[in-house]
Parts: sequence; structure tokens; C-alpha cells
Amino acid sequence: MTKTILLTGGSGYLGRRLTAALEEKGYHTVCLRRQQAQTPQQIDAAFAQGPVFAVIHLATCYGRSGETFPMVIESNLRYPAEVLAAAVKHRVPVFINTDTILARFINPYALSKAQFAEWLRLYCGQITAVNMRLDHFYGPFDTPNKFVAFLLKSFRENLPALELTEGAQTRDFIYIDDVVRAFLCVLEQAEKFPRGLVHAFEVGTNVKTSIKDLVLLAQKLCGNTQTRLLFGAVPYRAQEQLDYEIDTSALQALGWKAQVPLEEGLKRILEEEGK
Repeated sequence: MTKTILLTGGSGYLGRRLTAALEEKGYHTVCLRRQQAQTPQQIDAAFAQGPVFAVIHLATCYGRSGETFPMVIESNLRYPAEVLAAAVKHRVPVFINTDTILARFINPYALSKAQFAEWLRLYCGQITAVNMRLDHFYGPFDTPNKFVAFLLKSFRENLPALELTEGAQTRDFIYIDDVVRAFLCVLEQAEKFPRGLVHAFEVGTNVKTSIKDLVLLAQKLCGNTQTRLLFGAVPYRAQEQLDYEIDTSALQALGWKAQVPLEEGLKRILEEEGK
């Protein structure tokens, strides 16, 4: 029987990519759109239509567009808590949450994501709970305000100058296809995971790149020689993480491994979008 996967955030960048990959694998997908699910009753109705094998929670609010703290909490904490409660009520076997690798106190987004991940622990005896912790993912036709997309657009348009931090902070940039493969890998093996604990998977390439090196590489690949790079013009955030480690061993134990190095990923974007 075809398994049904219910996704939140299915209209987002990762959501669209993952939905397409799931359907290609033969899953039936149902997207629970935030604007259509303002009440617990509406959320409940989405589950009542038929048996759901797994929920993949992707919806998120980064707080980059002027959202207030309460709006971030609503999107990243209260809403997924209602989805999780409905999944438990309807005896859904698997709940896969999308989290961030960022430290919880770096901004309201990271704190709200960390707080919801803790709620998974209350329900993990009743549903197989998975927490996917992502670093900065990127790919073709990504949201324009994402950092990699912003950089490439700026260089292709030959902006006169870019104001940046000093760029010493490192990140593990991971290509969208590798992220999608990670979700599929976990989903396909989730039935074997025991209940009673949250199964955490960190998603990255195990290669750290400084922001400065990323900027210089993107400029080079775009063939840009005009944009002045003003490193140090922007101060670091008060709680900025300059460095952190990602441990992908749990994913690798399932047979997954990142396949797309950063330079190749950037080249793919330029090729697909048209340099």
C-alpha cells in the first residue's frame, strides 16, 4: 500500500524539493499549509482523511522579514506542537522534525526551534520521534534572502560593494540534494527506530568553510572583478557562533553521505540558473 507522508512547509524551498523526491519514490504526499491550518480542528481534519505514515515538519519562520517574537514562537513552537499532538492522536508512526544546528540563544529562531525539539521528548514514547539538525543548505532557485543566493545574485549583478562581517565564522554549507537524500534515508529506515528517545541526526558535509572563503569563492566563480568586498564593515551579532562541530556519524551509519562539495554546488547553481 502506498504510504502517505504529511508535510508542513511543503511550499517552501526544501519542502518543494522533498515533496518531488517523495513522489518520485512512490509516496503519496499531503501538504499542510500554515494559512490553511489556523486552528487545531483544521489540523486534526488533515489527519482524519486517511492513515498517515509519517509527518515531516519543515515549516519555519526565520524572523528575517520583520516578524515579532510572538510571531516566531507561533510558527516555530505552538503550531508544530499542535501538529505533533494531532499526529499522536491519530497514531501516526513517525514524526520527523527539522531543526537547526545553531546554538539556541543566537536568535529567536534558533531558540524556538530548540524549544520545540525538547517537546519531542515528551511524546517519543508514543511516536517515533526524529530530529534533523541542519546547517546552512543552499541550491538553485533558493529564497533570495538566503546568504548563498544573496551572494551569487549580488556578484552576477556586479554590485559596487558588499558590506560584510570580518568573515571568520565557519559554517558547513550543504547542497539541497544532499539534504533531501538525508530525509529520504531516515524516512525509509524510521520504522526500525525504537521509541522512547528522540533520534537526532546532524546534516552536513563535515567540511567547514569560513564566510570569507565562501564569499571569495562565489565571487571567483561568478567572474566578478568589480564588487568591492568590505570585510569588517558589519559587526558580528551579539551571540555570534564563530565555530562549531557537526557530527554526521548517525546518518552515515544509515548509509548516507554528502556527495556535493561546495564549489561543485555553487557551479551547479550558476549552470541551472544561468550565469
